[in-house]
Amino acid sequence: MLVSVTLNPCVDHALFVEKFAVGDTNRVMRVEKDAGGKGVNVSRVYAELGGDTAATGFLGGPTAGTIRHVLELEGVEDAFIKIAGETRTNFSIEDNSGTPPTTLNSKGPDILPTEWEKLLVDCKELARGARWAALGGSLPPGVPDDAFKILGELFHEAGVRVILDADGFAQKHGMLASPDFIKPNAAEASRLLGVPIESDLEAVEAVLNLHQRIGGGTKIAVISRGSSGAVMATDGGVWVGRSPKIPTTSTIGSGDSMIAGILWGIDTGKPPEVALRWGLAAGAATAMTDGSGIARLPMIEDLYDEAIVEAKLV
Repeated sequence: MLVSVTLNPCVDHALFVEKFAVGDTNRVMRVEKDAGGKGVNVSRVYAELGGDTAATGFLGGPTAGTIRHVLELEGVEDAFIKIAGETRTNFSIEDNSGTPPTTLNSKGPDILPTEWEKLLVDCKELARGARWAALGGSLPPGVPDDAFKILGELFHEAGVRVILDADGFAQKHGMLASPDFIKPNAAEASRLLGVPIESDLEAVEAVLNLHQRIGGGTKIAVISRGSSGAVMATDGGVWVGRSPKIPTTSTIGSGDSMIAGILWGIDTGKPPEVALRWGLAAGAATAMTDGSGIARLPMIEDLYDEAIVEAKLV
């Protein structure tokens, strides 16, 4: 089973306008509302692919009901704990200009010390039936700066492999727990490593560096590169993947979907290059979906054959 931990989940509101104008009145043509947050997205796509998954973290207030309802509909076990604060709401503004959405992300509710301690207790229980734990996203006020290090070590002590997808100080602290699978995007990896990542060669060198930083061996390092695809390093080699050529609608949740696709491939016994193709297909399928919607299985299957993966000699 996959356990995802989303400390700062959200309800995403996608607002669609004809042409967004800053400083002017914009008429909203339609609004789409969906559950969001990195771990939530990973669990949803993993379940869509047929995997067994539970999602935990903090939920509170009226917005929590939206997330719980989505998890129930999509076959994700709801293991979130109830908090006194209210789960945040994020907004994205999309128009027909072809430019990326404008996003407005709230900081999230204040988490009480007792709520943090309750989460740790619950995670120890969830770890008993888990093979993987996905840690990702931002940290809400009130949780320790090294929350992902604490959680990573907790799951490792139970023999659970840890996935990390975070940025900034949350990522740096999480790296100290030696995650088994890390997937920053190119910008995040560039900040972490202090090197530019634009060409294939730079991406390959960076993913090898990341693989060594988390301990090498059977661990997995992936750098997602948007429409350019992704690179992956394991003990079996390095692969460069090309995403299917698609009309991108929204990139929200695309990287999370890639994690779910790769993980599903690994868990079903696929070789690394095939697992990466599933990840590329899942990420592309989500990128074709409006707002914060996630990939659906028929679309993922259709795009799988269009994803290209090549081994690189290093």
